[in-house]
Amino acid sequence: MKNHKHYTQTTSTNTLMREMLQENPNLPAFSVVSAGFQTQGRGQRQNVWESEQDKNLLFSLLIRPQTIPATKAFVVSQIVSVAIANILSRYIKNIAIKWPNDIYCGDKKICGILIENSLMGNNLNTSIVGVGININQREFSSFLPNPTSLAMLTKQTYCLQDILKEVVGEIEQQYECYISNGEEQIEALYHSLLYRRNAISKFKIHNTSYSGGENIQEATIIGVEPNGCLKLKHADDTIHSYAFKEVEYII
Repeated sequence: MKNHKHYTQTTSTNTLMREMLQENPNLPAFSVVSAGFQTQGRGQRQNVWESEQDKNLLFSLLIRPQTIPATKAFVVSQIVSVAIANILSRYIKNIAIKWPNDIYCGDKKICGILIENSLMGNNLNTSIVGVGININQREFSSFLPNPTSLAMLTKQTYCLQDILKEVVGEIEQQYECYISNGEEQIEALYHSLLYRRNAISKFKIHNTSYSGGENIQEATIIGVEPNGCLKLKHADDTIHSYAFKEVEYII
């Protein structure tokens, strides 16, 4: 891998990548920074990302999606999540993308993704893609709801560097395919991998536009809109779209 720096410990790889980008605004696309341990690892919804020293993949990748309009920023999430799902599917079955971009094996979370974008006019400028993939860790804190890892699922131990090369290579390939072919292909791949698509599931609705406030609803995932909103068909056959913080799965 070109332009890869590894640290024994850091606060978070996204923070480190952002600092590197400030020091060198011309940092090449697909530069990678990885760490054996993060003292302030983060996930979606302000969650802490737990990882034992040198057991899992913790890295951030720089993408320069400057031809992508800001209104279509979700395509970066699609590219990254499809790429990681593709690689993990080489090792285990039943891999899916839980909206917006967690990677699941069955009903267990194996990977989290945190993307931080900057803008240049009406387009994206940079995307710092933070990724945590549970690889060799076999025990997790009891307060975590549903974690798993490759080692837990397969009873094997893996070379982190090899999987990192695979993942970064696949992200770059999926990105180049998007640039060449447009959004139709990546959207189809994302939807084909979407967790619980076309199945009735329970959701906690925070959006007051449906049923007057926060409540538990059964609904069916129809798909995800280009802006990243989740489309649900409710029991009364009405269809509503929800942004990330307006709805959450109940697993």
